[in-house]
Amino acid sequence: MLVLDDDEDNVLILEAALQTSGYEVRHARSCAEAQAILTGRTADALVTDLRLGDGTAFDLVAALGKKRPRVAVLVTGFGSPEDKRASAEAGFQAHLVKPVTLELLDRTLRRALEAASVPPSPSSQAPGRA
Repeated sequence: MLVLDDDEDNVLILEAALQTSGYEVRHARSCAEAQAILTGRTADALVTDLRLGDGTAFDLVAALGKKRPRVAVLVTGFGSPEDKRASAEAGFQAHLVKPVTLELLDRTLRRALEAASVPPSPSSQAPGRA
């Protein structure tokens, strides 16, 4: 999966937390960096903030087109009904409002990956995890 946030602390915290949950994670700090990573390889999921230094998550998903991950989860401080509607229209499977617990993010990712029929990677099948 790819974690995208322009705040260095946020991206490193999310990456470490998701790795602890058993996910194989890469990170990016800009839309351009995320595009470069996803051009050369695939990712089952994208976890991203909305507003980034060089664009928005909506811009990124649109630019990726068919190369985008099957599951996209937005983790943002913007949580109005209009914000949630816009993220769904942009193709995000989930819209989580900060602060987000690791348990909520993990549960959301697992449900979205299951709904998208993405088999979990071997590293995401940590003992005791459903």
